[in-house]
Amino acid sequence: MVQIKKGSKGFLVVMLIAGLAGCVTGTGNYRPPVEDRGTGAVQSAEPAARGVDMRPAVVRESRTERSIAVPVPTPVTKKTKNPAVIALLDTANRQKRSGAMRAAESSLERAQRIAPRDPDVYYQWADVRRLEGRWLQAEQLALKGTNMAIGDAIMLRRLWLLIATIRSSSGDPSGAQNARDKAMSY
Repeated sequence: MVQIKKGSKGFLVVMLIAGLAGCVTGTGNYRPPVEDRGTGAVQSAEPAARGVDMRPAVVRESRTERSIAVPVPTPVTKKTKNPAVIALLDTANRQKRSGAMRAAESSLERAQRIAPRDPDVYYQWADVRRLEGRWLQAEQLALKGTNMAIGDAIMLRRLWLLIATIRSSSGDPSGAQNARDKAMSY
């Protein structure tokens, strides 16, 4: 440890207080400069070179109809998935088909920890909850999947169709129709 002399302790305390006092002072009477933004005419910054015509361009519109090409959305290329996530999704799918819903949920929870932004995980997890009759949780998981699938029209359509099925099963026919309509927009 560093030894400090008695006289220098007081000096250090005074310097520390002075340094801190400098940090807490205000801006004093300083005012930032104000820029004049009056409505006066704008002048050119530099004169035009000789021989250069500085008239504004005239745009003439044609009165004939033109066909406009509308871009067709291209399918989003899927990102390569983690092999562990693929294996867990396959395992969960097998477990779901065999009726082992708790095991399927466990596999999907592990997949979600590895790939928290993968909409496939949320799709399968919502489907498991739907099969268990847990409608509200199933719908919430599917809606979270739609947030993760932004830009992937195919997955968005699948998720909205699943939401329509969930809403229909839970006794909400108008909500199911709204979800089907949303699915058909992708």
